[in-house]
Amino acid sequence: MPKKEKILIFIDWFLPGYKAGGPIQSVNNIVFHLHDEFDISIVTSNKDLGESIPYDNIEFNTWQLKANYKVMYLDENHQNSALYKNLIEEEDYDYVYYNSLFSIKFTLLPLWTFRKTVLKQVLAPRGMVGKGALAIKPLKKKLFISLFKLNGLHKKVVWHATSSLEKEEIETQFGHELDIRIAPNLSSKMGEYQEKEKSKKCLNVFFLSRIALKKNLLKSLEYLSHTSSEHTINFTIIGPIDESEYWTACENYIKTLPSHIIVNYLGAVPNYKLKDVLKAQHVLLLPTMHENFGHVIMESWQNGCPVIISDQTPWEKLKEKHIGYSVTLSETDKFVEKINHFAEMDKVSYNLWSKSSYDFAETFTQKPQLVIDTKKLFK
Repeated sequence: MPKKEKILIFIDWFLPGYKAGGPIQSVNNIVFHLHDEFDISIVTSNKDLGESIPYDNIEFNTWQLKANYKVMYLDENHQNSALYKNLIEEEDYDYVYYNSLFSIKFTLLPLWTFRKTVLKQVLAPRGMVGKGALAIKPLKKKLFISLFKLNGLHKKVVWHATSSLEKEEIETQFGHELDIRIAPNLSSKMGEYQEKEKSKKCLNVFFLSRIALKKNLLKSLEYLSHTSSEHTINFTIIGPIDESEYWTACENYIKTLPSHIIVNYLGAVPNYKLKDVLKAQHVLLLPTMHENFGHVIMESWQNGCPVIISDQTPWEKLKEKHIGYSVTLSETDKFVEKINHFAEMDKVSYNLWSKSSYDFAETFTQKPQLVIDTKKLFK
């Protein structure tokens, strides 16, 4: 049996963490689909997103063996160049994979440390070079990109774009003479489809994402406030508070909502519990400023929930496929119209959209080409 090639993955947060959402799932799915062919090692922090207390019952700064990979959880004192240098001296890795662009400790530092090695390095910007994403804290991000280019780091990596749109965004920021490969995000295995209960004029809407300006929860609340008072709308917010001031603004807005909108904040929900939460949900409302893929969008479809999203994602022609609507952010009336449209549906008409969403996700996630494209990032 041929010797497996070795991948070293750097990611800011990983399992058992869950508050960083999509990026954790991206890497977990890479491990799930590629572990038969590659030996995979993961280096990450010892805390979940936004937490000051480290994980319980985990040994830090040393390798932990899991079923399909090994992982090292680093405390802040060990997130340094000396340790990273030791990692590649102790073991002959073939590839390094970075799961972020704007990470000092888990992208820039190891990338700089390995700059003179023969290691093949792959970088996934994870939607961070899109126009909407760059509009948030723009000065800090422009400085980061300038330093990245000044040191020629952008030419030392294979870029992992998850769509042709993200490929164009990378080229806009870093130039055209780059090695950019497109591999859509891999997804986890799906359960069986189950019809949902749905009454006419009642709708369970959910927001599933970090609570941060980029994800646009405040806009969701604004759209909901304009929906017909004839409808009963239960709005469930799922996700960690990433920006506390922004959440305060959302809380203040919630207090002004009309009585037909009932809001429930669940906080962050671990991915393995998400199926149970989404069983009772009907529609994802996510007017995001930018997504390069949008794991939560795919997870909504996987759980039979059509979506109402902004046009700042790679997903197109949703209406024709009966899997939701993609709307320009400035078109408040259209967002409101689509929410009202789903609220008006009875069980039979809604479940046509629900089943179409599930079928679309099943077809998309089971393409063998997705795994082949991911392997091509390294080969």
